[in-house]
Amino acid sequence: MKDLIVLLLRVYFILTHQPSIAAESSCDQVQFIDRRGWNAKEPVSITNLTSLPLSFYVIHHTYQPPNCYDDESCQKRVQDIQDMHQITNGWDDIGYHFLVGENGKVYEGRGWSRQGAHSPGWNNDAFG
Repeated sequence: MKDLIVLLLRVYFILTHQPSIAAESSCDQVQFIDRRGWNAKEPVSITNLTSLPLSFYVIHHTYQPPNCYDDESCQKRVQDIQDMHQITNGWDDIGYHFLVGENGKVYEGRGWSRQGAHSPGWNNDAFG
């Protein structure tokens, strides 16, 4: 869990801060997989965020489906989460903006510009 939080904080830092000097770190190696890359289903509908940047970040941890450690199983895990959110929960799409696999890759869920469905009351104010 601690490793996941550290990785998410690193991703946040990379995306929100421009270094004043050219430096390279292991964070530079983070790979982002877009929705096409994990074969996402189309959302039922889309609600765009109305005000950016957002002030809050909500970090979720899931135990189902099981952990993944390679590209194929992580892609399947993200697809299973999308199915759970759309079919079981009745949401328009996967609820999260981004997901981090145990393979170290970041998977695009709803992305930066769409409202999430991960934290009732905070979905228009927080990335999750």
